[in-house]
Amino acid sequence: MSSAFVAVVKVADVAAGSATTVVVAGREVALFNIDGTFYAIENTCPHQGGPLAEGYIDGTTVTCPWHAWTFKLTDGKMTLGAFSFVYTYDVRIEGEWVTVSSEPRLP
Repeated sequence: MSSAFVAVVKVADVAAGSATTVVVAGREVALFNIDGTFYAIENTCPHQGGPLAEGYIDGTTVTCPWHAWTFKLTDGKMTLGAFSFVYTYDVRIEGEWVTVSSEPRLP
């Protein structure tokens, strides 16, 4: 099955160093702008469901605000060990819009 890209927000609406929550194909996705490069991961921490878009951003990692599980924005892998991950989504900039793949990448 081929995934489509969905326009979710204007580039100008997500400041560098910040994140926002968007909905793609019925799923909550955390969208991050790291120095003009956009990353998208599932918004729910696998530990206890913390909102990753509200987490602490450090370079290309995000730390869950609830219990400090940390994930790489580039591939969704947990930095504390290989026992968990979050799904990542491909992101494209199309004109003034950020678009996100309707399907996550395979881990």
